[in-house]
Amino acid sequence: MATKVKLSKEADQKAEEIIAFHGYSSLDELVENLINNEYDKIKSEDNKEELAEKLTGLGYIS
Repeated sequence: MATKVKLSKEADQKAEEIIAFHGYSSLDELVENLINNEYDKIKSEDNKEELAEKLTGLGYIS
């Protein structure tokens, strides 16, 4: 699935600096990495909530 995203001039300039600094090969690679990182954060936060609920149920957390 190819999706196009329109960036402002300012956002494009910032993206180019990030690409150069971190050594990404393209804007696509940068965006894909950012999406994967954010997705992992969301999933790990869900797991933390699940764990807290289980520990509360077991009486370890009140």
